Amino acid sequence: MLASRFFKPCKALGAIALLCFVAACGGGGERPVPEPRTRDSARVSERPEPQIDLGDKAQVPLKDGMTAEEAAQKIHIAILLPLSGNEGQTGRALLRAATMALFDAYDPRLVLLPFDTKADYTESERVAGLAVEAGADIVLGPLLGQNVTAAGTVLARAGIPMIGFSNDQSVAAPGRYIIGFIPEGEVDRVVDYAAETGLRRFAALLPEGLYGNRVRAAFGDAVADTGSRIAAMESYPPDPDQVFEPVKRLGRYEERKKALRDEVRYLRSLNDDMTDEVANRLEAAEALEPLPFDAVIVPEGGQLLRTLAPLLPYYEIDPNKVKLLGTGLWNDESILREPPLQNAWFAAPMPEKPAALLARYKATYGENAPRLATIAYDAMALVASLARDVGVPAEYRFSAERLTNPYGFVGTDGLFRFLTDGTNERTLAILEVHQKGFAVVDAAPAAFPSFGYSLRSHRRDY
Repeated sequence: MLASRFFKPCKALGAIALLCFVAACGGGGERPVPEPRTRDSARVSERPEPQIDLGDKAQVPLKDGMTAEEAAQKIHIAILLPLSGNEGQTGRALLRAATMALFDAYDPRLVLLPFDTKADYTESERVAGLAVEAGADIVLGPLLGQNVTAAGTVLARAGIPMIGFSNDQSVAAPGRYIIGFIPEGEVDRVVDYAAETGLRRFAALLPEGLYGNRVRAAFGDAVADTGSRIAAMESYPPDPDQVFEPVKRLGRYEERKKALRDEVRYLRSLNDDMTDEVANRLEAAEALEPLPFDAVIVPEGGQLLRTLAPLLPYYEIDPNKVKLLGTGLWNDESILREPPLQNAWFAAPMPEKPAALLARYKATYGENAPRLATIAYDAMALVASLARDVGVPAEYRFSAERLTNPYGFVGTDGLFRFLTDGTNERTLAILEVHQKGFAVVDAAPAAFPSFGYSLRSHRRDY
């Protein structure tokens, strides 16, 4: 069976541009803003704070087949985001992306209620309470894992489901779903594909900290599941000045250099013209002994990845002989011109739809969106899809049974589904790094297994 598709062409892009500001709920004094002009306008609200007027162009007509009475039955969707503080820029971008999906949904019943978490645990608890008071039917966000836990505890007591933007599986729970890109799934996919191509000896260069620990555990499981082995593993601190030694140790640089010197010394000790020539060639070519692995995963992104990449060949981890693997952190065009990363693989969504949405965002708001903007769009679009069935009783609209549909939902980032424990699974592609862009070398599966929830258990069956 095909997954549910919930995207429609945008009918109100002109209206989206009017959303240039958001009043921070619970922060500072109230600013006077007029009420929406019509009862059936799609609007952003901060109840019980004053509502934000989107203007006449934001009015959304009745959906086909919808009666005026049905249109009057508002569905309140709270969205909890850091709209101020250090994470404010990201939070505001996610709110804009969710608003794009709201207008694309073309449903006058949907009302978006933004609340500012300030990226703070206590504030997330507080505004979750405000969302309950405001009559939220479902909650999107927060962004950070700890804030998801804080808000989720409050919402669970009220029986309100939430879709958090975190990628931390540990904060998920029944009724508290997370839609972020889970690194465990990315690691599983790229290791599985590498093993299928014949790479069986793996190594890892991992960041210290929670993310690195999660990748380490997932990497061990994935390698074991393919019947392969881990030949080497090193960790590095989040400091560009302290990554040299871990890379050197991973490449066994000093040992291999010494082995080469010893070999050259031995050949010269034979006092033979032929062995002298061999020694000269080895010395000139710096022909170190082969590494005990043929693939290495480097789950890093941004500037630190660009620092690590040239160190690999410098310490004789030759990308022409050892396949470099990454996670979704590599889904960043700033790495395209890094020579050591050329032809490397990582797991991520098929790139066409995310690129189109991010281009729409830039055309609408005049600035680039963070890559995470697509998950906010997909979360809002999913809620709109579930709300679209006007014959479904309100208490069942966002039920666990509907949110955990095993066939999943097709979003901007491809097919995904929520599991009963609150985590998610995605079907991912394998992308290859090239100077001109990311090339798809193995497309994302078109469907999940029809007889179980675990991609790892049934990976061969889709």
